[in-house]
Amino acid sequence: MLRVNAILFDFDGVVIDSEPVHAKAKKLTFEKFNIGYPETIFDDYKGKPDNVFFDYVAGSLDKNKHSSEMLHTYKKRVFETIIKEIKLIDGFILFLNTVKSKGIKTALVSSTSLYSLGLVDEIYHISGMFDLVITEVDTALHKPHPDPYLKALEKLPSDILDCIVIEDSPNGIISAKKAGCYVYGLTSSFKGNELMKAGSDEIIENYSELMQKLNL
Repeated sequence: MLRVNAILFDFDGVVIDSEPVHAKAKKLTFEKFNIGYPETIFDDYKGKPDNVFFDYVAGSLDKNKHSSEMLHTYKKRVFETIIKEIKLIDGFILFLNTVKSKGIKTALVSSTSLYSLGLVDEIYHISGMFDLVITEVDTALHKPHPDPYLKALEKLPSDILDCIVIEDSPNGIISAKKAGCYVYGLTSSFKGNELMKAGSDEIIENYSELMQKLNL
């Protein structure tokens, strides 16, 4: 069993279950601007930044009737109005409290914006739960580059051999593995085989399983 002195958490899909709310905001944006779309678009662009999503939508689906920036801005406004629908990932709070009671250091390592984190903080006060928070402003390069995890390890600090990472997406796993970390892939957003293909060391379906693996 690994000796764990620090646990690094991704944000979306690991701490919060925001994907359904983001998808709803995008659907409402499509309705507002009368844009037809294939249902597969949400899976096709899962884990990718909104600006990439709306660049595709504006150019390929909307035929540049509206700019990517306009669509993205409207989506953000809608998201703000329904953000209270976001839920925490099942088992996260119990796991985090157990980890902290053992004296294990924690860090939130995400490429999310301070704006988005701030919106969620108004509901759940996420930032205050961790010893360290890394967001998009802390590194020039974001996931799948290793920079966010390298920055977290530098600031925490923790030896790579004594920490684990919990990720739910291929890009996040690639980032953590490039930083030299041991990664548990949580199947909240992607299937286990996709996470293994990205390089995850182990696959977990929920936090209860991880608690058993770590003997917490």
